[in-house]
Amino acid sequence: MTSTAAWALLVGVREGYDYATTSPRFEVRALLYEPTEHVDDETLRGLMALPPGTNILSLDLEAIAGQVVDHPWVSQASVVRVLPDTLDVSVTEYVPRAVLMASHPVLVDETGHPFKRLEEGERGRLPLITGVDEVMLMTDAQEADARMARALDALSGWESKRRPRLGEIHVGSAGEVTLYTAEVGTQLLLGRGDLRQALARYDALRAAIGEDSETLAVVYLDSDQRPDRPERVVATFLPTETPKLLEDAEAQAAAKAEAAAERAAADQERAQRKKRKRRGQRSARKKSRLPKYE
Repeated sequence: MTSTAAWALLVGVREGYDYATTSPRFEVRALLYEPTEHVDDETLRGLMALPPGTNILSLDLEAIAGQVVDHPWVSQASVVRVLPDTLDVSVTEYVPRAVLMASHPVLVDETGHPFKRLEEGERGRLPLITGVDEVMLMTDAQEADARMARALDALSGWESKRRPRLGEIHVGSAGEVTLYTAEVGTQLLLGRGDLRQALARYDALRAAIGEDSETLAVVYLDSDQRPDRPERVVATFLPTETPKLLEDAEAQAAAKAEAAAERAAADQERAQRKKRKRRGQRSARKKSRLPKYE
């Protein structure tokens, strides 16, 4: 009796499984999904690639989620069954923080992970990161990660206060950071030390010079502070007026051009006078006949 009951139970389970995995009642008919910036309903359906009549209980949900993550903008995805016929899909996109200029420009997220090649119209106002190339990414991942972390730390510190928009972050071989503003192109040398202290020096300089901060060309903020030497900032400015030497050179060039024009005009006038004189001499001539001898 016991073996007969067990066999009947097994048969019942198998029949129930066969029914559940083949019954039209459990066909996928709907998706619960909140569209993201780069993955809309049509894109999601294409990524999941579910043929009509797919049974919801026969699906490998992890594999389906992996297909969604194959989209370059998707960082995470999950798929959950909502019986009898619905799949609940959750998608998380990467949030770009900067553009890494390696062998080709790529978007990187807040962790420094490069997730897709930059395409037209995708940069927006994102700053560039330089100093990490394709060879380093492939052969020295530890050094590449360290430089990326340093660059993103500088970016976070810069954006923590209201400052001009940043155009580029360069990290050198010794970890020294150099920033370039986007509009003016001011070069800010932060050095290898504490980035926030260097940025504080920059803020103090801007407060001290006021509107002249818009003409900053190069600013050395990597001061090596010691007990016997206070902090200092060295800055150079873009020229706001024409330099004296350039003015003199332009004046000399203009004077030479004017003198040359005057000489040309005088030469032309002399040539015209000579031509008029020759015409006058020809008109004054008379025809003279020789005496006739017989």
